[in-house]
Amino acid sequence: MENDLKHIAEQINVDQLKDKSVLLIGSNGFIGNWLKDLFDHYSINYLGYDIQSGNDICKPIDLPRYDYVINCAGIASPEKYMKLPVETMDVSYIGTKNVLEYCISRQVGSVLMFSSSEVYGTPKPDSIPTKEDYIGTIPTRSSRSCYDIGKQVLETLCYIYYNKSQIPVKVVRPFNLYGPYMGINDNRVLSNWMRSYLNNEDITVYGDGKQTRTFCYASDGIAMCLGVMLSGNDGEVYNIGNPTPELSMHELANTFCEILGYSGRIKSIQYPDFYPSDEPLRRCPNIDKVVRHTNIQPKTDLKTGLISMLGYFKREGL
Repeated sequence: MENDLKHIAEQINVDQLKDKSVLLIGSNGFIGNWLKDLFDHYSINYLGYDIQSGNDICKPIDLPRYDYVINCAGIASPEKYMKLPVETMDVSYIGTKNVLEYCISRQVGSVLMFSSSEVYGTPKPDSIPTKEDYIGTIPTRSSRSCYDIGKQVLETLCYIYYNKSQIPVKVVRPFNLYGPYMGINDNRVLSNWMRSYLNNEDITVYGDGKQTRTFCYASDGIAMCLGVMLSGNDGEVYNIGNPTPELSMHELANTFCEILGYSGRIKSIQYPDFYPSDEPLRRCPNIDKVVRHTNIQPKTDLKTGLISMLGYFKREGL
């Protein structure tokens, strides 16, 4: 992963973080682990703050001032947020509010908040690739609502606090980041397939397999996110992702098997009880804004990213 960290550092000019301090909230998750590796590798001063270490952002945050605050805390696994819908909403509302209150009281230099592409729902065909100004439609009464509506609440709080207190907050909407540090049992599509591959099991596609996604390798996505923190506009939102290729789940499964030499092992099944069946039908970002404001864009192709992800799972013995 050293090359991945070097890639991020070159994209953002990591020297901008030298002699600065970072409060990293959600430090033990997928994105948080990448950021810890980056900060450790380049000797960036940071504090990891995570519920797994007993630090709960649903309680007031009493810490000294940090120059930058990154909030990537959240319950993003569909299986987990379906089991913990109230807690998922709490993190998005109470947690976000506590983070913003802390940032005001300590007058931090820049705040990066992680939302999600889920806020778009299923965009209309003429709005794909989807720009930041697209107004999505999300049901309030579905198995995904606790997460999707929660992220809308996060964004609304950031909008209110920016307009009320001029807090230097930026919001990013990641589109399916993937790679090392993903949980192999978190029941997201590429993690599931990696687990099946390693266990010599069939690759399963939920439903009719026509739902589409684009996938962005983590080092590309994190470079874009940090670029937003360092040079994005306060009070604005940014799509983070890789707009190509947009693949249906059947196309993705075939590509996955072709790259890993695992042909003939794909089967379609009904949505299991632990996974929401009302998922968006299409998702593809327009990233013109983030490229324009940061001069950073994705460079890692799907084959390279999947091979790197598989190598991580093998090294970790997962």
